[in-house]
Amino acid sequence: MLENYLKWDSLFDQAIKEAKEINFEIKTDKVIFTGMGGSYIPGKIAEILDYNVDYRAITGIPRKIDENTTLIAMSYSGTTSETIQAVKEGLEKGSKIVVISSDGNLEKIAEDHKEKIYFIKVKGLSQTRYSFPVLITPLLKILSTVSINKINLDELKEGVIENKEKYKDLGKELSTKIIGKIPVFYASTYFPIAIRFKQEINENAKSPAFYGEIPEVNHNEVESYVRGKDLLLPIVIGNESIDDVTAGVLNAERIIPPSSSKLKNISSLVLLAGLTSIYLADTLKENPEKLSIIPRCRERTSVIFKG
Repeated sequence: MLENYLKWDSLFDQAIKEAKEINFEIKTDKVIFTGMGGSYIPGKIAEILDYNVDYRAITGIPRKIDENTTLIAMSYSGTTSETIQAVKEGLEKGSKIVVISSDGNLEKIAEDHKEKIYFIKVKGLSQTRYSFPVLITPLLKILSTVSINKINLDELKEGVIENKEKYKDLGKELSTKIIGKIPVFYASTYFPIAIRFKQEINENAKSPAFYGEIPEVNHNEVESYVRGKDLLLPIVIGNESIDDVTAGVLNAERIIPPSSSKLKNISSLVLLAGLTSIYLADTLKENPEKLSIIPRCRERTSVIFKG
């Protein structure tokens, strides 16, 4: 399973080439991204960058959208009930809609509403979490039309190439420290990466993991370590002064972003999350691809929205 992550440099290369064909330009003042699970995190990670419009990533169905909203809906499978419902809501409210998917019902909806939906078809690996490069690359290509700073998509691939070998070692080291503990990932600027670490360990290693946002955790959550320090493993992602405060008081493990480029840090740190979770899964003798509980949730959720 490790190879699913180690081939990300070629996957980014493929995605960057395909992104050149995307010609959608954002012309609204508000952009809302929606997705679930592995299809939510690319949109959340995109919040790390700065835009000259109001950009927010949410899970589920947006509450306040209108004709001055660009709705970007992502579902790798194309069958996620909440995301399908969000697109239907966007159609009803007259929003400008972009759908990023590989197949499924979303592709059919986009086909039926060609004049209202800009559809981007992507193809990656067997699981959404393995396919991160083909999901975030077209999203950032679209957001580059409203980005304050230039987005050089090549830096995504470069981040993987520059850090892949050392992160194989660091991922193994982190996974060893997690054994017997519940990891809690903290970050400020790179808070979405903390969410991704949690997701990867949940799905690949079938293990509990949590996250918290700095500086908010400094005002409440850190106090829980008075009783929880033997159970929890705090891990701080980032090297800002406010990150140092949390890391210092909790004596936390540190993950320092390797570059001055946010794009390189995004791709390399997400890679590290994946590698760490696979090493942990191997130690725990878990099959990263097998899902036992999530499919039951999806099945029950689909019944709700059909109703």
